[in-house]
Formats: sequence, structure tokens, C-alpha cells
Amino acid sequence: MTSSHRLAVLAVAALMLTGCAAATAEPGAAPAPTAAPSPEASHTMPDGSVMPGAEHGAHGSADASGAPSEAAAMVCGGQVETAVASMLRLRDPEPPATAWDAPDFTCTYDVDGAPLVLSVHDATDPAVGEAHFAELQGSLPGAEEIEGMLGLGLPSFSTGDGVVAFLRDGKTLLVDATGLPEQLADGTMTQSEVAYAVASSVLVCWVEHD
Repeated sequence: MTSSHRLAVLAVAALMLTGCAAATAEPGAAPAPTAAPSPEASHTMPDGSVMPGAEHGAHGSADASGAPSEAAAMVCGGQVETAVASMLRLRDPEPPATAWDAPDFTCTYDVDGAPLVLSVHDATDPAVGEAHFAELQGSLPGAEEIEGMLGLGLPSFSTGDGVVAFLRDGKTLLVDATGLPEQLADGTMTQSEVAYAVASSVLVCWVEHD
């Protein structure tokens, strides 16, 4: 089976797994962060570079009240959480950890002791979100556009080694599976395949909750 065919199969599987319920957090409420970020909090990008908190502020905030949007919170609960556990065949999974450093919401799943990181740059201005997406793609080595139907009709890219991103309504969804073992789900999935399948399940939730 070709890589493209495998990804298509994974996308279909993600659609079937995600049926899609709202996140466990109450709408409009910020999930409890793992630690309260300071005004100058920094954020580590998948390539290892660090973006200062002040630079984050320049990209805009999702909510003046300090809460991530409902769409952003969905990556850390409901059927997305169920889909992650099902796809990766996790037994007794730990609840994911969350962090909110406006405008970035991050959800980290524990996959047998290794991190699967989902993040949303929660821009409310589409132009700001598009600029962030372009900047992010340019900063990651090997980031190439996901072509054809696998792109799901959205701006998207993959680094080929476990990082996948999609842009929808100005919000950048980034799935980073580089911290996981090379073979997952009992040896049936690679890091890149996991990242793509998980991203697909999140996008289903976003579409169904428009």
C-alpha cells in the first residue's frame, strides 16, 4: 500500500471514529492549565526554537476574557480524546494535560509515557491566522504542502517526520507526534500517520460544530 493510500485510509478511519462530541471543558471556559503562564511565557516550537511571550501577543488573542475558543478546547476532550485512545490502542489512558498561553492552546496526550502534542493557534482574525500559518510552515525544515484530497481542501503541510498542520477559519491546528516511538498502535502506524489521522479527527469536530 502506498503512503498516500495509507493516509487516505487513516483519514476515513478518523472520520468513523470521531462522532464528534464537544470537549469536556464547559463552552467558553478555559481548561485548567498545567501551570499558570506568566505574561512573558515562552513557547517551544516543534523545531526546538523558542518564541517569547511578547511575540505571541503580537499574533492576537482568542478571547479578551483569557479563555480559548470552544473549537480550540475540542482538541483535548470529547470524541477527539476517544479517537486518540482508539487509534493508538491505549489501555487505561491518562487524562491529557492542557496549557493556555494566549493565543496558543496546547493539549498533551500521554502515549505510554511519550507525548503526543496537539496545539491550536487560536486567532480570531483570519489574516493574523494565515500569517502565523505561513510563518510556522517556513520555520519547520521539510514542511511541504499536503497535496490533493489528503489536504482536505485546506491549507496544510507535513514535515514527513511526525508534524502535521492545517489552517481553518484562521486557526492553525498543529499535531506533533515526533516525541512518540517510530512504530505505534502495535506497529501498524508511523509518527506521520498518527499525526495526520489525529488532525483529521479534530477537523471533523470543527466541521460538525460550525
